[in-house]
Amino acid sequence: MNATSPERIRQDSRLIGQTLLKLALPRLIIRAGVLVVAAIIWLLVALWLLNFGRDLSFEGLQAFGPQVIEVLTRVNPYLWWGIVVIWTLIVFFAVRAWVTGDIAATRAKPIEATDLSALTSQLSDEVTNVLRWVWGSREEPFTLGDLRQASIEVRHSRIDKIDLVRQQSRILDTSTPPQSSARTPPVGSPAPTAEPKPVVVPPDPRSTGGRIEPNL
Repeated sequence: MNATSPERIRQDSRLIGQTLLKLALPRLIIRAGVLVVAAIIWLLVALWLLNFGRDLSFEGLQAFGPQVIEVLTRVNPYLWWGIVVIWTLIVFFAVRAWVTGDIAATRAKPIEATDLSALTSQLSDEVTNVLRWVWGSREEPFTLGDLRQASIEVRHSRIDKIDLVRQQSRILDTSTPPQSSARTPPVGSPAPTAEPKPVVVPPDPRSTGGRIEPNL
């Protein structure tokens, strides 16, 4: 089976997924337990609020008149359902904040060297290169979040992209720019000018004792 074949890539993706599930399973169980407990607490409090509102009596407000008691009796169920909605929002945002923080903490958990070694020994070289690419600068330990990102990258053709980068780097690194035979002056520099020829001045005959002929 070819190392880069779709069958091998799917097999490596399953191995990464199984490793992720095994390492994250304790936190997943805790997360599920917290969600179940939060749902039970929400349900018990919501039922208590509704029952309390249904059993609430306004007979002690006779001094305000029968019309006031009638209005309060009619509005009472909606009032307590509104309180239940507020309680639901409180529980929802509290649980969502906790789950978000727990997911971030789980993804930041480093993978033990033994677990990483056991995984990479079963992966192809191409998929292992994807793990190296995801790790990046390697200033921090390889985490569950890195492994999850590697699983996503393998499914989105990161192997082909890494191979293309290698080909492009090889082309650019081995190519040499053409050398011109004549040296071309840089753009914007003044054109070279010809050197001026020296002016030859004939000697004065009088200084040498010669005779000067008259000019007619």
